[in-house]
Amino acid sequence: MINYFSISDDSQINKANDELSANWIHIEKPTSEDIERFTKRYHFPHDYLSAVLDNQEISRYEGFKQPLLDRPLLLLLQYPKIVMSPSGFKQIEALPFSIIITRDKVITSCNDTLELGANLLKGKAFLSKIDTKEKLAIQLAWHFSDLFNYYIKAIKTETDGLESELQKSTENKQLFQLMDMQKSLVYFDSALEQNLIVIEKAYESTIMMTSKDSMTALYDIMIETKQALASAKIQAELLSQLGNLFSAIVSNNMNIVMKVLTVITIVLTIPTIIGGVYGMNVELPFAQEKNAFWWLVILTILFSLITFWILKKKKFF
Repeated sequence: MINYFSISDDSQINKANDELSANWIHIEKPTSEDIERFTKRYHFPHDYLSAVLDNQEISRYEGFKQPLLDRPLLLLLQYPKIVMSPSGFKQIEALPFSIIITRDKVITSCNDTLELGANLLKGKAFLSKIDTKEKLAIQLAWHFSDLFNYYIKAIKTETDGLESELQKSTENKQLFQLMDMQKSLVYFDSALEQNLIVIEKAYESTIMMTSKDSMTALYDIMIETKQALASAKIQAELLSQLGNLFSAIVSNNMNIVMKVLTVITIVLTIPTIIGGVYGMNVELPFAQEKNAFWWLVILTILFSLITFWILKKKKFF
């Protein structure tokens, strides 16, 4: 799907009627026909667009070393996306997003459907007097950095919720949830490191950043990305330790359950033995007594209580 937008001088994003009147073209899930059409029209390599179809594509940049914008620039960044893991829990992966800057347009593409307009308008870069092409590229990078920070905070909140379940947990469900959160942070760590390299190269590029405002905005994005990267590493370490603790606690809770079941089995063995003995068809003590049954019941309960008390005193459970 191809969307045409026009960004006005007062930083408003409007739908454009056609490609000619648009200064921002966004391509969702590009087809081979789309790739062929835009690469020929704007003279850039096929992999500028086809890269977004590969979810394993890493962040990269191209065209920053040219003195003038003779050929389009590429910023391939990664953004977080919620997916469902095989274990049935939410997992966050990092997917590629292509930003292509030509002389008069910005072409973006991803293999997903994203609501970008409203989020970009709220961004800090859109409130500044940065050139439209730079403004759009900077704000997209800023938005992705904010998304990473948002999801890292969400993972921290989920972690806090899991901690409250530690004392009573005897299931593997929480371990699978922890595993998916750890996988998400592995994706985050890799994506943020690669995004940071691209952003730092853009910051050093004279052809990409042409004003003081754009340099300031991009520096702020670098700080946000470094903050997200540091938070992801800290959270990953905490989850690793929590996973080990979770495994130990689940095992310990299971042991407690087994000890309780063992105590119940031992206590219930006493009436079973007494009942078995007095069920024999032989002469037994007190067998001829009138109240023999009730004496046996009382003795069975008494021996069971004594056994329970002894096990409790020795802290067997």
